[in-house]
Amino acid sequence: MLSIQVLEGRAAFETLTPEWESLVGDSFSAVFSDPAWRLAWIDAFEPKKLTVVTAREEGRLVGVLPLCRMRTDSRGLYFRQVTTPGCGDYQPFVVAPESAAVALPGMLDAAIRHFGRHGVYWWPNIPTTDPSLELLRQYFTSHRMPWTEATEIAPRLRLDGRNYEAVEVDLDAHHKRDVRRRKKRLVTEKGPLSLWQPSSIEEAEPVLSEFFRVHDEKWLSQGFPGMFQSPDQQRHFRAMLRHLWGKGLHFSTVRCGDVDISYHFGYFSGKWLQWYRPSYRTEFHAYSPSKIHMSMVIEEACRQGWSGVDFLLGEEPYKFLWANETVQVVTVNAGFHAWAPAYFWFSRGKPYVRSKLVQHYTRAKAWLQKMKKPE
Repeated sequence: MLSIQVLEGRAAFETLTPEWESLVGDSFSAVFSDPAWRLAWIDAFEPKKLTVVTAREEGRLVGVLPLCRMRTDSRGLYFRQVTTPGCGDYQPFVVAPESAAVALPGMLDAAIRHFGRHGVYWWPNIPTTDPSLELLRQYFTSHRMPWTEATEIAPRLRLDGRNYEAVEVDLDAHHKRDVRRRKKRLVTEKGPLSLWQPSSIEEAEPVLSEFFRVHDEKWLSQGFPGMFQSPDQQRHFRAMLRHLWGKGLHFSTVRCGDVDISYHFGYFSGKWLQWYRPSYRTEFHAYSPSKIHMSMVIEEACRQGWSGVDFLLGEEPYKFLWANETVQVVTVNAGFHAWAPAYFWFSRGKPYVRSKLVQHYTRAKAWLQKMKKPE
């Protein structure tokens, strides 16, 4: 017999952690489904009406639906949104496959009773391979709820047990030569290279602070906003360092001599290295540090027998220089009335404005950050 329960507050996430982790298992998306990922985001952003809906069969946890209510910023015109706390690049439903057909609708019913029929419900980045995606669509249809879907892809490099030399065979010839040339030039002109990873949180913390500064200097110099100008973002990354240490965090730098020239803050999940947030020192730009960093990470992945390197969401051209496959995800906005202001904005208005004005918005934000006097 299925039992549905609604639990509130941060303590619910902590109490459920052992069972929740067992239900998530070990897949390429596991790090984004783990309660540690949620807790890191909660610590940084302190969402309102934090809730976990659970489903149990004879006492065994078979489903977890973490949700919160958020008031959006100007980009969401300050409408309320019910969504998952912490949007990862992959957000499959955390539900036992054999129980999903009953557990997922039951949890959705409980969530709507709890949060009400107002605003929009937003489910980001559901892999198209997640069988629960079709159950979600069926739920909306049976409850006569309007919804929209938007798709996005994540390029990735599957290794299939190959060594780095075999991976290079499939790379574009110009790209392969360029990586080798820049690496050789960097070693000749600046010194030996090594891939460094911290051995403890205490060792990682000062390098993470350095990463914040280097990251924003690079982006601001190119006319884009620096994400770590926001104290909330700095808190979030520090919280991820604490909560995900030993649970999927993968933080590395490329050191040239004794200087860190390239940084990568990412994850490791289901034998996939996930390339999340890279940056490099602008004074080394001519050597393409991120390209060298990527090649060294792939070499390490080959040595360790990992499944591959996942570049996560976004179609930046550099990703396709390395990738040999893609993963597709679907983001769903659902409401209760097709012409309700909140649903209309998220389903039609915001996508239109984003397509027309996003470049102007990011440039203006970057200009304001550059004009801001340092404290």
